[in-house]
Amino acid sequence: MFSRYGRTGLVLFGVALYGGPLLAGLARHGWAVLPVFAALFLLHAAATRKPNLSTAAGWAGLAIMVAIQAALVALAWGLGLVVAGLAGAVVLPLWAPLAITALAAGFGAWAWRDAAEMDVMLDSAIQALETLDDEGGLAAALDWPDPDPQVRTALDDTVETLRGLDKWNLAVIDPVVRKLERATGAAAFDAFYDIAGQDGDDNEPVVDFALLRYIASPNVLTWLVDRGEGGLAPQLLLDAPDPSVRAEARARVVDLLDAGAPRDQLPDGDRLALLARRYPGEGFEMLATNCPGD
Repeated sequence: MFSRYGRTGLVLFGVALYGGPLLAGLARHGWAVLPVFAALFLLHAAATRKPNLSTAAGWAGLAIMVAIQAALVALAWGLGLVVAGLAGAVVLPLWAPLAITALAAGFGAWAWRDAAEMDVMLDSAIQALETLDDEGGLAAALDWPDPDPQVRTALDDTVETLRGLDKWNLAVIDPVVRKLERATGAAAFDAFYDIAGQDGDDNEPVVDFALLRYIASPNVLTWLVDRGEGGLAPQLLLDAPDPSVRAEARARVVDLLDAGAPRDQLPDGDRLALLARRYPGEGFEMLATNCPGD
């Protein structure tokens, strides 16, 4: 299963959403399909961003959304036409690319229906796209390298130990993750992050808590901040179902503030204010006053 904010989940969502008009171009479907794709893109954007149409600013925001979604659709469709001209067209029924984008838009509207959470998703998506551009494009993301076999073995042993615990707390978890750090340094973070923060019945609080304790190490946190990823795990788990996981995520945000982490690695103040209303008395109010909003 994929976390909504994990790298793999974000990449697959983007591939499905933008893949529809791209495939339509590859199949050389006519320009008449573009308004349909634009409407699907707009439905997704409006459902997640929720412009306030009772104000002029809301209508202006909606107009901007329309222009942006139309441009994105045209760009993806045009890229498909270019590839079809160079490598040959593919044979696809008209409904296939439309169904792919419709499913992605519907899933996105449901999964990121909270506007503040959508801000985090968009920030993560932009960061992921910048990484894709630096590292060779979408193909590189879909072929995300596996960790070193020794790192994978050490992480698998750690997760097996965690899942076998009858009861867990900081005193039990810390020796387990410090053993992982001694074996791998910070190299286990990527694979560890990808299995944390699962939704619904797949959620494993002990794994989430352990990830946050793993990055509590000054060496690991410094390495992540230097890599531009100090805030990934805390932002993933600030809204975790388990209160002890939320508390540990807040503690990592405090660590980032104490370490002078760049603003773009800190959670958004508006989202923290929303979480303060959702979980009164947990300390989100203090974080919201120390982290920048939009």
